[in-house]
Amino acid sequence: MTDTPLTDEAVRAYLTENPGFLDRCPEAMLTLAMPESPHGDGVVDIRDFAIRRLQEELRDLRDGTDSLIQTTRINMSLLKRTHQAVLTVLQGDERGCLGETVADDLPLLLDVDVAALRFENDGTLPPRSAPLATLSAGAVDRVAPRSRPIALRPQATGDERIFGGGAGLVVSDALARLEPGNGHPPGLLALGSRRPGAFDEDQASDLLSFVARIVEHCVRQWTFGDRPNTLG
Repeated sequence: MTDTPLTDEAVRAYLTENPGFLDRCPEAMLTLAMPESPHGDGVVDIRDFAIRRLQEELRDLRDGTDSLIQTTRINMSLLKRTHQAVLTVLQGDERGCLGETVADDLPLLLDVDVAALRFENDGTLPPRSAPLATLSAGAVDRVAPRSRPIALRPQATGDERIFGGGAGLVVSDALARLEPGNGHPPGLLALGSRRPGAFDEDQASDLLSFVARIVEHCVRQWTFGDRPNTLG
């Protein structure tokens, strides 16, 4: 069937029968060529409507662009701080004080209040590791099982076995499971915040996971005879 071109009369008739058309499809106003008409009492210039619509769209576009730029800046800042955290972890491990480095430096770099490195105490760690081997057997599985190695908790009570003396500050935490292997027990890289909801399950955890894998790699290289003070 051949389409019949619309005539002015057909369009006028349709609009007459459907007075709410522009309410349903206001964007149609933006495609119209407006006739010039002088302003006067009781006269509505449709061009003003079209201009307002364009201005609103421009504002929405500008707001969306500003939001995107702000989000990008935040993400870049977080990525930069994460990279610095990784370098700091590697340097701390080289100095033989990884545990102290995590506790002292990561809070500043990752914008948290407390950070800790902990392991299950199953008798396989060197004697000098006692400050870090505070978790009982199975503790890691209870909070960060293999099926869910990152736990982001918006509401949490600081556990002294994990956060030590800083446990009282923690009301929200992020726990990353560590499985260094090579004879070492499982552990946790823990970040705690005094702000409720600082961590939640909807947040991306890839950067935390990245830092945890670096810590895990460092621990995997430890040898009991050569580096007895690695745990700091």
